[in-house]
Amino acid sequence: MIIEVANSFSRVTSSDEEEIDWLRDYLTLRIKTWKFGSYDVEVLRLVGAASNKFPTGFIGKIHQAAVDEGVKIEYLDRRARPNLDAGKADLSWLRDYQLAAVDSVFDAEKFKSQPFDPMNMGRGILWLPTGSGKTEIAVALTLRFPARWLFLVHRTNLMDQAAERFEKRCNEKAGRIGEGVWAPERFTAATFQTVHARLADPKCADWLSGIEGVIFDEGHTLPAGTFYCVAMRMTNAFFRIAMSGTPLARGDKRSAFVIGATGSVLYRIKPELLIDAGVLSRPTIRLATVSQITMKQNWSEVYRECVVRSSARNAKVVQLAKKALKPCLVFVKELKHGKALEKQIRAEGMSVEFVWGASELERRKAAIHRLVHGDVDVLIASVIFNEGVDIPELNSVVIASGGKSIISALQRIGRGMRVTDDKKTFEVWDINDIGNKWLERHTRQRLKAYIGEGHETSIVE
Repeated sequence: MIIEVANSFSRVTSSDEEEIDWLRDYLTLRIKTWKFGSYDVEVLRLVGAASNKFPTGFIGKIHQAAVDEGVKIEYLDRRARPNLDAGKADLSWLRDYQLAAVDSVFDAEKFKSQPFDPMNMGRGILWLPTGSGKTEIAVALTLRFPARWLFLVHRTNLMDQAAERFEKRCNEKAGRIGEGVWAPERFTAATFQTVHARLADPKCADWLSGIEGVIFDEGHTLPAGTFYCVAMRMTNAFFRIAMSGTPLARGDKRSAFVIGATGSVLYRIKPELLIDAGVLSRPTIRLATVSQITMKQNWSEVYRECVVRSSARNAKVVQLAKKALKPCLVFVKELKHGKALEKQIRAEGMSVEFVWGASELERRKAAIHRLVHGDVDVLIASVIFNEGVDIPELNSVVIASGGKSIISALQRIGRGMRVTDDKKTFEVWDINDIGNKWLERHTRQRLKAYIGEGHETSIVE
């Protein structure tokens, strides 16, 4: 089988019937989905029926599977090569594990001297937990390989953070695209949403065609349709990196699209390494048991009755917020839940504030300021605090929202894991829901996520 390799999509140009059937079967996803009150199986075929094209990020896995199964593949690399003059940049400011992450991306000298190597393509996933310095690593990549880079985020505050960090390290102006601003430079931080809205504009298409390297911050968001569309439009982006602490943690199989857009895992930093290095505080996670029986048969009704409006569960959350070390952050999912807990926590004599999705950025910053300066004991927040918010002074988190998402579970505890001179450990309180099949399953999945990261976890009364 002969595969012609391009940056976004590769194509089988020659094969016998058995070989192409093997590839099509390998790149077929069968995804279990919930539709109309029951589970269904959605079949996604990632090899074009007529074009024989597939996302290039799968090349590494295809190659490994082909070697294991005796399928012979010849590769024709059609990608234009950007500036590969690597190794001259001063990256001495990186920590050892950050430099190792940069080194894992691409071996330029090996690429120059050897034929195409499916395992050295300048693309893939950097599995980096909160506190590992993702933006520092991203900036280092733009220095190691001085190409035209795009740093894509899904929140405006993350765009500004990345641009500011680049300017600080490189003494060079960073471009910004988002919130009505369109000002690209050699390194540009941009929001997916703004770029997607301009895809039909010829000027945007021309600019995207000039991108030689792209980094997807919070890369686990790539399976979203609009984000994936943007990712695959950069046909000349040789370097393609996804950064995330939870890159492949979706409950379905759609995490495969992260691999398709970028590639396989290149390097992983585990939280334990950062804890031992004194970069992160060690979380102690305890799940307090709440037992409830409900006659509701619909998940949304179960959630409202057993989480949002549950007097027993909310009383336990208030109890946990009261005993938790201060300052404390409480996570909720719904507005009504946050308001109810705010009222109950205040009734227990604690100073409390609630910020939610509609809250303006400046209001959220002001609320965090009041929390860390002791004006507020407890801050209740919705999912807007899952990402892009670091509160080193935070001493505890209470997870009142429940849920099955591994991604959300790990993001929430990451909000306060950074160390300070006075903090080396960190409390996490969650709820061990029993008595309902959905709530019990969701608890098991969160528990699995905590244990999988190596965190000390226990169930208490």
